[in-house]
Amino acid sequence: MKVKCSAAIVMIMLVFMFSSANGRSSGGLAMGNLTTADACGFGLGYIGGHIGIADEGTSVFGNLTYGFSDYTEGRLKLGFFDPDYPDADPKIMFGADFKYEFLDYYDRNRQNPFDLAFGGFLEFVDYEGGSLLQLGGNAIISIPYRFSSGRRIIPYGRINLRLERASFGDDSDSDFFAGLNGGAKFEASEEFNIYGEFQLDGNAGLFFGVEFRAF
Repeated sequence: MKVKCSAAIVMIMLVFMFSSANGRSSGGLAMGNLTTADACGFGLGYIGGHIGIADEGTSVFGNLTYGFSDYTEGRLKLGFFDPDYPDADPKIMFGADFKYEFLDYYDRNRQNPFDLAFGGFLEFVDYEGGSLLQLGGNAIISIPYRFSSGRRIIPYGRINLRLERASFGDDSDSDFFAGLNGGAKFEASEEFNIYGEFQLDGNAGLFFGVEFRAF
């Protein structure tokens, strides 16, 4: 337990140290993380709906997740972002990500202490008179806990490093930033999951979501 707490503290310190070293403040991610390190499984697909309430505004979006193999999955995300400043209208945003499950908690050949995945992501948000494009990579750790009923709750954490390009009018600027997400996935049934998480970066806030197995 002490090792896990120490690792979490180090991750948070690295995020703040790295972000504060940049020349401008981060616009932050508008779609959060909302996934564990565990891949959904080959040929399986999920449809989700999510909402984020954060410093820069409110986001509402959906996603489609597909398992390309037992340990690899990808997601497409589409929705709207409502910036938190006067006279701003909701604008379209979209994103995509993928992950590869490097360690599997339920691996039959060896005992792993947690699920661990590595992946990449892209996110684009339209703004009044500009846009924000982000491209980066991340690492996700999660540990499943099973109740006596057979249902599971899966706490997770993600740290990301990304290139953030802000374009407004004739001005554009690119910087590297880091971010941290932490939350939990609750498996309400075999085909229905609930998510809740917090985000620490330029768009700090809370994100919630549900997903249904589609095929």
